[in-house]
Amino acid sequence: MLPENSTREGSSATAASALRWTRDKLVPKSNVWVQVERGITKGMWLRLQLPQETFLWRGEHEPGIQDFLASCLRPGWVTYDVGSYVGFFALGMARAVGFGGQVVAFEPDPESVVRLREHVVRNHTERCIRVVEAAAWHKSADQISYRRGSHARSQGGVEAGDLRPVLASGERIAVRSISLDEFVAQGNPVPQLVKIDVEGGETAVLAGAEGLIMGCRPFIICEVHHAAAARWLQNWLVERGYCLDWMIPLEEFPRHLVAKPVRSTN
Repeated sequence: MLPENSTREGSSATAASALRWTRDKLVPKSNVWVQVERGITKGMWLRLQLPQETFLWRGEHEPGIQDFLASCLRPGWVTYDVGSYVGFFALGMARAVGFGGQVVAFEPDPESVVRLREHVVRNHTERCIRVVEAAAWHKSADQISYRRGSHARSQGGVEAGDLRPVLASGERIAVRSISLDEFVAQGNPVPQLVKIDVEGGETAVLAGAEGLIMGCRPFIICEVHHAAAARWLQNWLVERGYCLDWMIPLEEFPRHLVAKPVRSTN
């Protein structure tokens, strides 16, 4: 007779194998409309590339960040979603801030922007989600080099200077860039929260938002992809009066940073 723990391990392995078979054989391999099953975007519609984007369908994407947003966001807030991809987080944030608030979704990849805008319309969130087709960066430019993700479109990022998207190996295209400081200077609303996921360019995004950070003191949520960026962010944000909490996985990177303002800079 097998030990009880062996039986449990065998059952878990069988269940995992069955789930893989289901996703490989039964989940449609195409762009299909689905409703998110759980999390801050639960019940909202996404047109996803299955099976590779099944994690978005299940609502399993970055659960720690979802939990923080659910506890932090308030009706009427303005939030920036920098590197929005197809809008998984933007949609959930829009639900939290309501029609009195606004989510500004920055996304440079034109194919992702098409799906992002489709999702905004399908979920009737046009009043509270604004799509900006541009890469947030440390400076504004009509054209900047952007490397697309090959295995996953979400892995794309700006490729300029010493900064490269950590996993992207697809084609290079030219996209527009804008600094968050210039965006605000154009008369756009300032945010209470900025969420950043730009596949390795996070330091450049924040360098272009120093005026916003010093003057408006938003919460900052940032995915960090390598040790050099983590050190830079640690020093740069602490010097500007922020308290940092790190979410560090066993594999070290990517990790997430939640930065909260703890003192005035005046």
